[in-house]
Amino acid sequence: MKIRLQRAAFPVSILLVFAACASAFLSHTASAVTKTEYIKLDDISMYVEQRGSGEPIIFLHGGMGSANSWPDQVEFFSKNYRVITPDSRGQARTSDSKAPLTYHLMAEDTVHLMDKLNIPSAYIVGWSDGGNIGIDMAIHHPERVKKLVAYGANINPAGLQKPFLDYLRTVTPEKMQRDNGREYLALSPTPEHLPVMAEKIRVMWLAEPNFSAADLAKITSPTLIMDGQQEELIRPDHAKEIAALIPSAKLVMLPNVGHYGTFKTPKQWNDAVANFLKAN
Repeated sequence: MKIRLQRAAFPVSILLVFAACASAFLSHTASAVTKTEYIKLDDISMYVEQRGSGEPIIFLHGGMGSANSWPDQVEFFSKNYRVITPDSRGQARTSDSKAPLTYHLMAEDTVHLMDKLNIPSAYIVGWSDGGNIGIDMAIHHPERVKKLVAYGANINPAGLQKPFLDYLRTVTPEKMQRDNGREYLALSPTPEHLPVMAEKIRVMWLAEPNFSAADLAKITSPTLIMDGQQEELIRPDHAKEIAALIPSAKLVMLPNVGHYGTFKTPKQWNDAVANFLKAN
């Protein structure tokens, strides 16, 4: 239990540090150039990276993460797709606003980003918080979601494991910042804003998402729900619950890995997603 609680204390950020380092391995050759830019979206300025060409895939990172969360996925999928990796609202290089942080607000940000990039619909691939954002998009904007992949997502706070919930309820502000702020401090132009963002994230994780069975039944986009069989933060049976509530959703549970399959077993993760995207 102590080991599990220690893992829970680093909900997404601990391996994102490794991702930031791993992103340095992405080559910037003439055939594989990563375009970076800031795009104005209403009350925020969103940092976005793009690489490759073809049908668009938007990869949405986990809480307090960044576009750097996807080094293996960008390298793999940009060979055949236009890969778009934004920093979510208030995280990493994207600015914050005075509004409370919610999954629905971040989903609307993603739709607005698609408008700015002239993308009518895209494959939406989310990990952890990114998966929750993708689910919200599929509920409220089905025409924008060509296919949905959600890995390590949850549909309500009860989907979190008890040690992680206990951590969120009792953690001090200082520890919350230490545990979850490394990526933010490394990338944000406003590192002094970390206390505000860490508290916004903690409050959101305790209160959201709250997708009902009726909400999930509305999803018409082909959907793949994924998780690892050794999931550390989400209840082991929760992915099955989610898949059962989404019409015709496919469920894939990766063996020998947990919440961090994008990093620890990238080949099996990428292959599972690629096979789903290619399937009719």
